[in-house]
Amino acid sequence: MMRSGVFCYSRYVVRSLGVGQARQQSTLRAGDHTLQNGIRAAVLKNIARQQSTLQEKHAAVFNLGIFGAGTVGGGVCEIIANQQEFFRSNLGVDLRVSKVCVRDLEKKRDFKVPEGSDVEYTTSIDNILDDPSIDCVVELIGGTTDAKTVCFEAIKKGKHVVTANKALVAEHLTELVELLEANPKVYFGLEAAVCGGIPIISLLQSAFLADSVQQIAGIMNGTTNFMLSKMEGEGADYAVVLKEAQDLGFAEADPSADVDGYDVRAKVSILAKLAFGTTIPLDNVPMAGITGISSDDFAYAKEMNSTIKLMGVARVVDSQLNIFVSPMIVPLNNAIGTTSGATNIVEVRSQSLQTSSFVGEGAGRFPTANSVMSDVLAIAQGRAMARPFQRTHSTLKLETDFMSSFYVRIRVQDQIGVIRRIGELCETHGVSIQALQQTPVVDNNTVLLCLLTDRAKVSQIDLLTVGLERAGFCADRPFAMPLLTEA
Repeated sequence: MMRSGVFCYSRYVVRSLGVGQARQQSTLRAGDHTLQNGIRAAVLKNIARQQSTLQEKHAAVFNLGIFGAGTVGGGVCEIIANQQEFFRSNLGVDLRVSKVCVRDLEKKRDFKVPEGSDVEYTTSIDNILDDPSIDCVVELIGGTTDAKTVCFEAIKKGKHVVTANKALVAEHLTELVELLEANPKVYFGLEAAVCGGIPIISLLQSAFLADSVQQIAGIMNGTTNFMLSKMEGEGADYAVVLKEAQDLGFAEADPSADVDGYDVRAKVSILAKLAFGTTIPLDNVPMAGITGISSDDFAYAKEMNSTIKLMGVARVVDSQLNIFVSPMIVPLNNAIGTTSGATNIVEVRSQSLQTSSFVGEGAGRFPTANSVMSDVLAIAQGRAMARPFQRTHSTLKLETDFMSSFYVRIRVQDQIGVIRRIGELCETHGVSIQALQQTPVVDNNTVLLCLLTDRAKVSQIDLLTVGLERAGFCADRPFAMPLLTEA
């Protein structure tokens, strides 16, 4: 409508036009709509700005006390610093790093802290645990002594806990579950404890909860996968690639936690609890590392269109739970077989989803810190799992004497009757031979024989290798590992 010669633009068409203006009607209508759209956009933009400001004003402050300012601890601080505005405006969470417990107060830190966080560095555990303003404790110091004190005391004091400590969780699983049940208002996040940046914990806690998991198997240690990939690609022996891994920082000066399988044992035990509800004492998990693997083993695996990977396996067979850690011969047509470098992969076989594979970085500052942050945000937003281990009861019987087809490498002295005696020992221990291959003799003192068996119990293979070693014709200790098959 028109008043005093001034147009009042609205969503209605201007119907009263002065004399001589009729021809301008279509032009006015177009201009009217253009202006309306501009005003509407400006109004919506202003509303959005006001809503964002309102969200920031009402973003709930959530105070963190972090134990450990090393690789992962620094990554957590940087992610908060970089994403702080998003957390406030979109998630309604104002994360503050209040205190950080470190060993050395004088050490220079290589990360930035979140804006608005007046970080207090301390060497006292109690300085954080006794602070009522701390909402959540983030434990990143590792080990099972001080770390246990931090986590368990925090839970008792009603503080939420997020940890990347697989050894602590696996070693004290029963005690931890009981403590959480006694403190139902406390949330416990452990996403970062297994396979760094792969969200396998949350997947087993939610996506597979209605499913029936039959097997979990995968590469759960980046250091050993890096080493085995090098051995395969360059034909190098174990000692050579270990030194390279140490020089590059992939392996520790004492690499036993990685190369002997302890790291994988803790991880697969946690996954077994989540998938099957069974708590397994770590000492009951059969474990073999990669120290005995040679370039000869990779050469034979290649002939089978396969490779070698250090695997953690937990599976249900005939209502029994098999769990073990071992290097395995893996077909290259399996996604696990083509996963190289420091990358991790976890394959889950289940009744409903069949085979699902999850691949990602297994360690490192930001992959692991990202998993820590997923738990922190879930807790801060009130959407965390009240019970991290939903499956608490299991009728599965633990059977450590698992069955598989096996590869056995035997280096022998060239003697008449050696193959016959190997066959006799296999018969003695109930092991059926699927194939036996001998390389051409170059050195009479070390002739390589490779044996593939039909399915047998691991105890039978152990007795076979002991018998072979004692038979008097072996140049060194025989080496055996299972094959990853569909069964």
